[in-house]
Amino acid sequence: MSGRALEISLVKGAAKNGVLLRKILEQIKIIDRLPFDSKHKFSASIFEIDSCIRLALFGAPEIILRFTNLSREEQKKMVEKIEERAFAGERVLGVASRLVVAGHEDILRQQNFNNLNFDGLITFRDPLRPHVSQAINEIAAAGVKTIIVTGDHLGTAEAVARELGMIDGKGAALTGDDLMHLTKEELEARSREAVLYARVTPEQKVTIVKLYQERGEVVAVTGDGINDAPALHTADIGVAVGSGTDVAKSAADLVVLDDNFETIVAAIKEGRRILHNIRKVIIYLLSSSFDELCLIGGALILGIAMPINALQILFVNLFSDSFPAIAFAFEDGIDDPGNHPYKLRKNLFDREMKFFVLIIGGLSSIFLFVLYIALLKIGFNEELTRTFIFASFASYALLLAFSLRSLGKSILSYNPFSNKPLTVSIGIGLSLIAAAIYLPWLQQILNTNPLPPIWLLGVVGVGLLNISAVEFGKWLFRRRIIK
Repeated sequence: MSGRALEISLVKGAAKNGVLLRKILEQIKIIDRLPFDSKHKFSASIFEIDSCIRLALFGAPEIILRFTNLSREEQKKMVEKIEERAFAGERVLGVASRLVVAGHEDILRQQNFNNLNFDGLITFRDPLRPHVSQAINEIAAAGVKTIIVTGDHLGTAEAVARELGMIDGKGAALTGDDLMHLTKEELEARSREAVLYARVTPEQKVTIVKLYQERGEVVAVTGDGINDAPALHTADIGVAVGSGTDVAKSAADLVVLDDNFETIVAAIKEGRRILHNIRKVIIYLLSSSFDELCLIGGALILGIAMPINALQILFVNLFSDSFPAIAFAFEDGIDDPGNHPYKLRKNLFDREMKFFVLIIGGLSSIFLFVLYIALLKIGFNEELTRTFIFASFASYALLLAFSLRSLGKSILSYNPFSNKPLTVSIGIGLSLIAAAIYLPWLQQILNTNPLPPIWLLGVVGVGLLNISAVEFGKWLFRRRIIK
């Protein structure tokens, strides 16, 4: 059986009581139909059964009551029953009908509904999935605020919110009527405390989305119905569930195939992890590129021999730096990015990234270039000096990856070798650098010379000095000396 969950529940519930859909469809003839409208919150149909024509309404019971022949006192008592069931967590729908004597052609078009017999209430209970409450608490701790926006009765929505631990009492809820009568300033103030909106229309859902967007929030909307499509399209991220309508799926940016809220939570955490790792890769690669720019540019300006040649640069970029850059994709857990929101504001290249690339990277590049000039001035062999600069430049970029595993924590607070793919890739990179220096056939291609052990200690020293510079930059940001 396929269809909306509510409709399937109706058919199954009727079947349990001996009312079979197949037999009903054989006994009646549908003459006209008014589909459910989120604005009016009911559907209507005219059908023929037992040679009689009847009009039936099905939908929000408090709306349908207005068209019935019940007295005000009877309607008041019925509303109390409706609210009692709704606040107990049940979804409540009403049914009303009457015989149509003549002129049924214009009833639905003119919506001439009056003097209906109130046939009763149909209630549903849709239990929450296990672990949903835990998932909401997890992302709440990570800075994500969950808000319920529904066309259902306020009582039903509040019961669900209470079961999820989102509210205590009735003070944090707004209805569609509230949205209609509150001024923009009042709505802005009330919305800061609200965690659920009930009996809202599709247009009001869009208004709610825009309200939070204007506040600077990144808004994700989850929905499954046609009525959710405008809000899904307006949101920064529209998330449709796999069992939803095609309209909702086409309006959304993502489709959750398993209809599980925990999947959305996992996606948020994974997205944050990817964002953090992208920032690390950018800093890692741009720092290396900035070094090349300073070394080559400085040599051209001063008119001295190039510290590194074109083949050496290609060797570092293609065979040395590329492996750690790829391995950063497996970075997870040190900064716990899934539990800490990061706002992009205007762009990804923020103050922190600029500081590490331009300031720390620039100082490191200048130091390496000054060291090259000093070694030449002292009188060291030019070929040996250039090989030393090549080895220092290539190796410190690799060693820097250990420090860049976290942009917030000191390297002393975590195991720098716990990312096995990164450790292996750095090992491969260092091996390739050693091969470029000590293998004769690579020496000829890259124009390098074997480095004595004392020079290797200098290479290690340059690497440690640059790691120290990055750690100092982290310390400045942790202490908020640089904001």
